[in-house]
Amino acid sequence: MSSDSWSERLAVRYQCIFSPALTDWFDSGIWQSHGCGEYCCAVDPALLLADAPEPIWPGLMSCDLIPVIGNTSGDWLCVRVGENNEASEVVQWYHGGGDWIPWGRDIAQAIVFDGLIERISSDSRRHAIPAIAPRSTGHAERDDGLLNWAFGHMADGLADSLNNARDSEQVAACLLDAQVSEVAIHCELILKALCHTDVESLQLAIGLDAESLSRNQLTEWVFDHSRIPDEYRQKIFSSKHGMELGEQNWSSAASHARAVTLLAPHLAWGWEIVGYCEERSGHTDLAIDAYDKAARCSVFTDQSVRLNTHWATDHASKFSIERMCQLDEVTIEKSEYLSTVSKAGNADRRSAVTDYWKQRAVMHLEAGEIADAYECYMAAGWDLGAGPITVYGEILERVHETATQCGQSARAELAATHRRCLRDRYGI
Repeated sequence: MSSDSWSERLAVRYQCIFSPALTDWFDSGIWQSHGCGEYCCAVDPALLLADAPEPIWPGLMSCDLIPVIGNTSGDWLCVRVGENNEASEVVQWYHGGGDWIPWGRDIAQAIVFDGLIERISSDSRRHAIPAIAPRSTGHAERDDGLLNWAFGHMADGLADSLNNARDSEQVAACLLDAQVSEVAIHCELILKALCHTDVESLQLAIGLDAESLSRNQLTEWVFDHSRIPDEYRQKIFSSKHGMELGEQNWSSAASHARAVTLLAPHLAWGWEIVGYCEERSGHTDLAIDAYDKAARCSVFTDQSVRLNTHWATDHASKFSIERMCQLDEVTIEKSEYLSTVSKAGNADRRSAVTDYWKQRAVMHLEAGEIADAYECYMAAGWDLGAGPITVYGEILERVHETATQCGQSARAELAATHRRCLRDRYGI
């Protein structure tokens, strides 16, 4: 490999190890191509060599992420840097709230998922309000050079199997069998199983009586149709703008969610759907156990807008903790963390949780547990979010220091890079 190759220069810059697909992404020049998916505007690798790359959103974007492909609306496919200095997993990051979800074990998988999402699910709603039509329609899949490149990094025969797939279920099954973008596909299949409509349609169907209902109430009904009182259910069916509520398959949703908890136990939404399914079935202990695991995950991993769980986040910011408060306050009281989240007022909650994690980090440092201190400083910034952007200066510095001390050189360099971006963009 030439010493001037993009991948080698970037690997030195970020002190990380690129996956084969990411190495080829930079060195083959395929990043200059435009595909038919939503994410079609790649970052020029020269920009990533800068001390403070412009595409990074410091504070809003977790400091273990490197943005590599955008959708022109502020959202990014980002490479996540792991504890072993490996840069391979790609996550979709939404600028409107900072939520993220894994889209593939490497960039090729993410591109395949982006190119095929319409064949997996008719609901391509990713965010609260679509900023643009999510996909361009100017090219057939077979003419998409970016997608063809990505298939070159897949198992032999996958492209042919997908071409022969007759419906969305077969497309999803092909990708799951090949272990491609599994987490993202399970999320789409949960959305399909729960037949989510939108609040506006439900509001229109109810009519004038909807004026007395809060948006949270309507969102709760969209989330679980069985929570709709009979008097409103009749209005929804028979009014001038009446609509049919699809039959929700909670058993299927639970199955896909359980798969996610095994693949990615650090994601809140898998545990939250499992917990709610157990709660619906009357299995309170199992529900509390799943909710407790969800509560330990970052709020930025809950996909609350897509899954309509944000109807129950006003008093604790996390669906899981809200449900635990309804089921078992004793568990809340026994946990310093859960008590901190659930008892702090809305205005003070993020700062209270940030302080909790910073105190925990100091305890780990005093015990010589540097890697645990690193995780606590990350949570200080990206559990609930750290409040005013000025707070992130110190957090990024502590993340950099602890990552350096425990030998995570790539994460340390990336935290330092986000810190410089914070200074350059906000003067902090």
